[in-house]
Amino acid sequence: MESAMVAGRVALRGLCLCLLLAPLPVFAGQPAWHVFARDDGCVELAQLARAERLPRVPASPEDYARMLRERGERVVVGPPPGFPPELAGKAVQVMRGDGKAPVFVTDELCRNADTGSR
Repeated sequence: MESAMVAGRVALRGLCLCLLLAPLPVFAGQPAWHVFARDDGCVELAQLARAERLPRVPASPEDYARMLRERGERVVVGPPPGFPPELAGKAVQVMRGDGKAPVFVTDELCRNADTGSR
């Protein structure tokens, strides 16, 4: 009986740890975001999190900017230069103080880019 209780506690701790480490879910109405890379196209945000050594995968461009601000970096969030106004909110650039400016694009734009390139 005691070993079953211990096993149950271990399983519960493992579940809690998984929930803490899992990326934030995309809720209905919120777009799924990717980073657009010149050479690779749409890239998962987990790659950005690893490259930037972020504490977790950002859920959005604003979330990414928030994490950078928490590290003391200056950032400006807005549309990429020359981006068509009718697609506002589907591509967002996060301009950093060091000159880097990743562009976040919605899943919809990634799908359209994939089908348009074929």
